[in-house]
Amino acid sequence: MYRLHGFFTQNTLKPLYVLEALEVDYEFRFVNLFERENFSEEFKRMTPVGKVPVLEHDGEFLFESGAICRYVANVENSPLYPQDKLQRARVDQWMDFFTCHAGHWLSMLYFERVIKPRAGIGEPNADQCAKAEKFASEQLAVVDSWLGEHGHLANGQFSIADLFAFAYLEQAPQVDFSLDGLTHLQSWYAKLDSSAAVQRARERVKQ
Repeated sequence: MYRLHGFFTQNTLKPLYVLEALEVDYEFRFVNLFERENFSEEFKRMTPVGKVPVLEHDGEFLFESGAICRYVANVENSPLYPQDKLQRARVDQWMDFFTCHAGHWLSMLYFERVIKPRAGIGEPNADQCAKAEKFASEQLAVVDSWLGEHGHLANGQFSIADLFAFAYLEQAPQVDFSLDGLTHLQSWYAKLDSSAAVQRARERVKQ
């Protein structure tokens, strides 16, 4: 059985959405970062970087959300992460794009506008927020155009890339980032937002 150790932010939600979409048996264990549980000796034995999420499977541990998503889909031999090398690379490219670009800027906004005030570590940096909004807007316009032509991010079909990217995008309402005008992105978002896998994962995090 899989066991996912995580918090309530998008990096944990990404593998949670994939685990639910694959309908595998797993356990979720909440790690309270505000209480610095990720610095405990027990947690350090699972990952050298002290960050969530961490996947525990068959006595082994794996960190980084993208690696976890790929690993589970691969172990389960799921079409959500195709065996064809080119199709798989297309899934990887969109996951990497959101990690390094579009999702990166939304996560910066989340850190500035949500995490910093909640953790009591300062006020949002206006310059950083303006920079993040600029780049996120430009990059998501490209994604919107792509979805208008292809329907999904990779290979014209649903994959772990969609779930991975969605976890970044759902930060938008929390950080006052508007998706207005991105009609194809909004349609894609609405389908994922109402999907059974996403709803089940959100219930896990609440527990």
